[in-house]
Amino acid sequence: MRTGWVLWLVLAGVCAGQAPMKNPFADDPQAGKDGRPLFRIMCSPCHGIHAEGGRGPDLTRGTLSVGDADADVYNVIANGAQGTEMADFLTRLGDENVWRLVSYIRSVARKDVEKVTGDRERGLKLFWAKGQCGQCHTVQGQGGRMGPDLTSIGRQRSLAYLRESIVDPNADLTPGFNAVTVVTKGGKKIVGVQRGFDNFSAQLMDVNGNYYSFDKDQVASMKREFKSMMPDYKSTFGDSELNDLLAYLVSLRGEEKR
Repeated sequence: MRTGWVLWLVLAGVCAGQAPMKNPFADDPQAGKDGRPLFRIMCSPCHGIHAEGGRGPDLTRGTLSVGDADADVYNVIANGAQGTEMADFLTRLGDENVWRLVSYIRSVARKDVEKVTGDRERGLKLFWAKGQCGQCHTVQGQGGRMGPDLTSIGRQRSLAYLRESIVDPNADLTPGFNAVTVVTKGGKKIVGVQRGFDNFSAQLMDVNGNYYSFDKDQVASMKREFKSMMPDYKSTFGDSELNDLLAYLVSLRGEEKR
């Protein structure tokens, strides 16, 4: 495909009217191919270069939390998903290009992706007890506030991404959750998650939920590190326990389940 055509697809931004109920390119194999460069430019930063997930869900599973009809997929691409990082793309791409993205997503769907094999109820107990995950993470209003809210994590992150986050938290740090260390002039060391940081001040929250704000000239030092405060759980959970924990996390979709 010519570069000029790809750029036109991305920049067209045609004003769209009422979306058709049916994908106008449903029977056009070329539409999926045309959607591929669009996906790589607009969607791969969150969903991965092969649509297998990252910060966004794995789109190759063949079934999606937003619904399985083409119109459902169109709607979330066009209008975004409230409460998630999914932006709206209709005004930037126009109806036809959104439908091309739908066609591409359909073209990469497969059935041999990793499936959830653990037990959700056992995973729930591991989350709150053995893992002490609720000390830093909130689920449906319960738990700590230092880490990201996990209430809807099951529809925001892929299974592979969640697994990696548990065993290697630094693999892809959630933006805004960097580690900040402040040493006061009295020698007290305070470590927490970034709530704000610039050349003149630092704001952070510690594991107990205490909030601190310091001006640079009031402390001995302040340092921000692009690493996670979350420990890795490689040696904490066995394979079976890890699968149970993942089953619980995948089930968290913003619905009352606890």
